[in-house]
Amino acid sequence: MYATRLGKLGNVWWLAGLLSLFGAGWPGTAFAGNIIVDTEYVLKNKDKPGVILLDARAERDYKKGVIHGASVIGAKGAAVELRDMDARILPAAKLEKILGEAGIAQSNEIIVYGDKGDNGPYVAFWVLDHLGADKAKVYHGGIDDWTTAKNPITNEVKKLPAATFTAKVQADRLATTEYVQKNLKNKDVQFIDSRTRKENSGDDIRALRGGYIPAVNHVNIPHEEGWKDPDTLKKLADKQVENRHGAALKDPAELKALYKNLDPNKEVVAYCQTGTRSTQTYAVLRDMGFKKVRNYDDSWIVWGSNLDLPTANTSYFDFVKVNAAMKRVDDLEKKVEALIAKK
Repeated sequence: MYATRLGKLGNVWWLAGLLSLFGAGWPGTAFAGNIIVDTEYVLKNKDKPGVILLDARAERDYKKGVIHGASVIGAKGAAVELRDMDARILPAAKLEKILGEAGIAQSNEIIVYGDKGDNGPYVAFWVLDHLGADKAKVYHGGIDDWTTAKNPITNEVKKLPAATFTAKVQADRLATTEYVQKNLKNKDVQFIDSRTRKENSGDDIRALRGGYIPAVNHVNIPHEEGWKDPDTLKKLADKQVENRHGAALKDPAELKALYKNLDPNKEVVAYCQTGTRSTQTYAVLRDMGFKKVRNYDDSWIVWGSNLDLPTANTSYFDFVKVNAAMKRVDDLEKKVEALIAKK
């Protein structure tokens, strides 16, 4: 059994899901519940006593400007600081220390934001939710909606005095590999794969194997399909659009139609490659009123790499092909070095 996330190998296999990104030109969504909030909510509540506005971005991004009054957790961004790439979600005691030193208490209302549609704020939200911070929220539109509405930003990050974060761990917010194994044939547990269609089909292999978890009650709905334009990331990478507005969440009625085959009264386990994209699915479903939602933190990088675990649409990583490609790259580098040496 794999005890870790296969850290470095995972980084090789996982062809880095380019940025956390966006697109064309829709306004924000009127959200269905009390977890995902909009610009109006942030404006009205961010400066109230007991409310903490948390910028989840890394230092290279938040140094360009934050919403006035926002604080941060570390230089790597909240999602990275609160998780370990090998052990996954950090132990509660360590999280209590990190959050307390950042000035965050479990009783605070915590509004987390980043770039529009970014998964980082959702990872931070899920960790906080798991720890019992039941007033945590996500500002999905983030810095993009904030500046589009011509609200001011500042280069001054707010430093909060140390606080005491006392975790009230909600075990039913997290799905372990063992939990997933036990419930593969349980019709009352619904599994949702938040990865792309190609990952689910086994055509895009990001572990020892491609495919999906063969649960009896399983559906593949990529998390981007909850956006106004699911192709926003690709369009931005191809420079077809200049902004991230296409990553706005669909309206409540559209989201309800998207997830119509899921029963909101039954448990849902969301997963993806590394338990990151699935946190967005997790929060959207919670916001829609789904009663029991878990995030499978180990996700496919662990499941797909453990040959003792069953898979569907199974495909295997072609090491021969990759090794041949790496040899070609090495040969090319040697030729370039030789040409440089001649000069």
